This record gives sequence, structure tokens and C-alpha cells, in this order.
Amino acid sequence: MYRCLIVDDEMPARQELIYILRGIEGIDVVGEASHGMEALERIEELKPDIVFLDIQMPQMSGIEVARRLSYKDENVPIIIFVTAYDQFALEAFEVNAIDYLLKPIREDRLEKSLKKIISTEKEKPRKDKLEKLIEYVELNTKKALQRISLYHQGRLIPIETKDIIYITTEGRNTIIQSNKGKFETNHTLNELMEGLDSTTFFRSHKSYIVNLNYIESIEPWFNSTYNINLKGNGTVIPVSRNYSKEFKKIMNIE
Repeated sequence: MYRCLIVDDEMPARQELIYILRGIEGIDVVGEASHGMEALERIEELKPDIVFLDIQMPQMSGIEVARRLSYKDENVPIIIFVTAYDQFALEAFEVNAIDYLLKPIREDRLEKSLKKIISTEKEKPRKDKLEKLIEYVELNTKKALQRISLYHQGRLIPIETKDIIYITTEGRNTIIQSNKGKFETNHTLNELMEGLDSTTFFRSHKSYIVNLNYIESIEPWFNSTYNINLKGNGTVIPVSRNYSKEFKKIMNIE
């Protein structure tokens, strides 16, 4: 019996994964955690065999949790990374027999992942696999902006990037719409997209960048385009044909 711990900052995501795992023979879900520090505490307390670890979490990412585990002298649990975006789904996961799951999680993909890892986990110490994976991810990913300070009525207002709902252009001005209000910036959309976390922000149109976490619903439009409806916001964000293929991929649209 393999003891599993689920780590994700979103409760519905944890509940979905727990529901699927409880239907798989040989798997016992022994606990869950909603953030990185809690995950480290629960791992120390419960000694799970497998940890399903969300990569994108506030304050401490899944990569940072994995890095801290790699510092320990004793063997580490099997890590299965969970992500809503496939930029992390690269050869390193296959090479090191440490797998990943893309959200929304498919039951058949989950079972395949567990079978592969269980069958190969004794080929190499888990700690060695984890250290190589962390090294690879760090080399192939950049540190995204955490906050940006914007002028408003003669003062600089710090805005955390997670609070940005969307970015657009009005004439020659770039407009950032956030939970703190509407701000102008001298940065272009291209410059902002370079610094933003590409797992959270998507360039949907030549004039729009949208925070994927604020999508309420998606309406298919004509010529393979889409309209995005945002949570608690009346603005409709277009997805143009140039970006629709990538949008379908990251949103798992069939």
C-alpha cells in the first residue's frame, strides 16, 4: 500500500485528486496540505511514499518544497508534480522517472503515472532523481515578476502580479486592470509578458493579456476564435486566431 499526500492551494483541486486516488487499488490518501510550509510539516509527520505536489503555489512553490526535501539526509518521497501548464512537462520528468500531471487530471493518465513510477522507483535513489529534476527546472525556467509598482495620482502603488486581472491597450497607453483598480504604465504588452509568469498569464490577442485564474467561462466564437468571460468582471477578452491553438492546449479544450 502506497501512502499519498496531496498538496495544492486550491481545495477543489485537492478534492478532485483525492476522489480519483481513492478508487485506485494499492493507494491510501493519508493527508493533504494547502501550502508549502504545511506540506513540509505533513511530510515530516506522515512520512508519505508519494507526494502529489502542485508547482504553482503562493509564497512557496512546489519547486521550493522539493528543493527543501532534497536537502534532507534521509530518502525523500516520490514526487509527482501537478501543474496547469505544460512548460514544466519536459524530458527531465521522463529521464528521472519523476512524473507530472496536467490539470484537469485524467484518471487514465494518473494510473499510468503511478504504474510507471512504482515499477521504476528502485532503479535509482529518489533523492538523486529529485536533485536532478530541480536542477533541470531551474536551468530552464526564469523567475517571474512577483509585483510591479505603478503611478497613481502622484504616488507609486505596488501591485502583486497575482492581483492583475488583465492588461490591454487604449490608444497608445497600456492599461493594467487589477483588484486595486485601473492603472496606466509605460511598459508595452511585449515587455510585460516577458516578465510575467507564463503559467498564469496568457497573451490572447495583440491587445490583451489575461490572467487565466480569473476566467469564469469561455465562449466559442467564429473562425476558431473564443471570447473569455472573467469572474466578477463584465469585460469580455477576445482570443484571436493567432493565439487560439495555444489557448486550446493550455485550457485542455478538445
